Amino acid sequence: MKKLLMCLLALALCVGVAALAEGATPAEGATPAKGGETFTLRFEEGFRLSLPAGWVSYPAGDGAIRYALGDGAGRYMYVLVQPSPYEDFDALQAAIDGRDDCGKASPLDLNGQPFAAFIVPDLNASGCATVLDGQAITFLFTPQDDSEYMLTVAEIMASFKL
Repeated sequence: MKKLLMCLLALALCVGVAALAEGATPAEGATPAKGGETFTLRFEEGFRLSLPAGWVSYPAGDGAIRYALGDGAGRYMYVLVQPSPYEDFDALQAAIDGRDDCGKASPLDLNGQPFAAFIVPDLNASGCATVLDGQAITFLFTPQDDSEYMLTVAEIMASFKL
């Protein structure tokens, strides 16, 4: 499993303490998570997300994992950021589609930003990746087999804004 994660990091398929909370109410246009309240985090890389209230940050390791966040009960979101080896979004999606360890990528448009959504069965993770300002940014959500959490994931990613 560690080898697979390192491959994901190396190929830029798919969030730090430097993110700032913006309030305790849903972001404009964001759907509140099942528990009700959300808060908005702004990230150094120039985007923001609305997360369920009560989420915490964890120390991110060295390397491409820039941020590690979770609900404190076993649901995690990892944000990987590194220089993009891909010329554009189409090249990123083609790279994901060419991998044996990922499901076929589905294109998404999240508030004007193209993303490739995919599943990594061996990691029990869902992911989505994009190319933004020369960086490959990947979001990995685990556990993927938690259907309630995957609904929350859809809400989190629908709140993505530059």
